[in-house]
Amino acid sequence: MTKKNETFIVDTKMKAPFPEVRLDYPISPKENLKLVLDKKKPCWAPNMSLEKGMTFCPHDNDRPGFGQSGLDWFGVSWTYVDVVGGQMVTPDTYILKDPLEWEEKLIFPDLDQMDFSVGAEEAEKLIDPDKLTFYLLQDGLFERLLSICDPTDVFCFLMEEPESAKRYFNRMADYKIALMDKVIREWAPFDAFINSDDWGTQISTFISPQMYREYMFEPMKRITDFAHSHGKYIDYHSCGKVETLVPQMVELGADMWEAQRMNDLVKIKEIYGNQLPLQIPMDPEITTRPDVSDEEIIAYVRKYIEDFGQGGGLLVLPSARDAHVNELIAKEAFRCSMELYR
Repeated sequence: MTKKNETFIVDTKMKAPFPEVRLDYPISPKENLKLVLDKKKPCWAPNMSLEKGMTFCPHDNDRPGFGQSGLDWFGVSWTYVDVVGGQMVTPDTYILKDPLEWEEKLIFPDLDQMDFSVGAEEAEKLIDPDKLTFYLLQDGLFERLLSICDPTDVFCFLMEEPESAKRYFNRMADYKIALMDKVIREWAPFDAFINSDDWGTQISTFISPQMYREYMFEPMKRITDFAHSHGKYIDYHSCGKVETLVPQMVELGADMWEAQRMNDLVKIKEIYGNQLPLQIPMDPEITTRPDVSDEEIIAYVRKYIEDFGQGGGLLVLPSARDAHVNELIAKEAFRCSMELYR
């Protein structure tokens, strides 16, 4: 279903970019993915490109719909940059000149005055009952702060005004929980939230683990606990090298982490096993190479499953651009992980 409003278009169910790959599942992909998120051994390693459902309410304007430019309901201007496939805050448009102004000038949306139920029945009909369905929460606590102020000022604020910073993170968590409650009550049924918030760069976290614990641990614990109290899983999405935050993710009760390859994922898997399920992208330098052979793909997939699949807790992300390679990866990952877990 595609819904329109004045500024953006949103697909309430995101579709895989390739034709469906037929696999002989012994149980439904939903049941199997739940085993992983429940920290149990699955029948196979779930393929998140094929076996995950998505839904999104088009009335949720925490950020304009993916692929679109426009204002969110905080007043932040977003520009979609086609060459990188993502949105950024429009240059020179930060809504606050000083982060300390947030308590006085940042206006939160009045969710009680919004109707999120429009289109919900239609969206529900499109949800695949055999797949675990995720709802994307955009602009997490840290990303939102970076979107309203110049980043240099943000980091000065965090160092110099700890009490105001703590109040900000807790107030933003209140808003996030209210939004979660809204979509649970009024939108189509789903199974899991994606908490989308980038906490690091290619080389390290934006703030130290100590600062994360001081500022963000309790607000994130409240968000995570709220999801769990309503029977929803919570997926932590964070780009960047944030492996030093993994102990806190485990302590917070994250049901999975969408990790990136610059982290030492082999070591993390060795330490935590299946206690923090990891969505691990395959190496695009192999899976997207134009001249890659079928034999190379099969050998790579076998090593990937061997490296990361032991004991469960692995969520496969193929990183393929070619339909044939995508199908080859899907079938070999399914076969290898079925054999491993058998």
